[in-house]
Amino acid sequence: MRPNPLIARAYLARGARLWFGVRVLGSAAIAFGGMSPLHLTFGATMLIVTASVALGLVDMRRRHERALLENLGVTRITCVAFTVVPALLGEVSISLLAGLQS
Repeated sequence: MRPNPLIARAYLARGARLWFGVRVLGSAAIAFGGMSPLHLTFGATMLIVTASVALGLVDMRRRHERALLENLGVTRITCVAFTVVPALLGEVSISLLAGLQS
């Protein structure tokens, strides 16, 4: 069963905001270390994605939204997908743009 588009849009937007915050803070730390924040290794990229997913799931738990989402038919894997998809799309787009600049 597909989640309601209104729910999907709200949680995907929240996932994108969380990824953006993690990416900005991670890029600032990398730039402070004297490296380029655009050219990251695969491991660093996956660390950023994992951190944003973890923060998204913690945020859902903190707001006590799991029971509501499960009552609306949204599975646990869909909750994870709401945070993984924006992070992966963002990292892929940054990698593509960084590759074009090189």
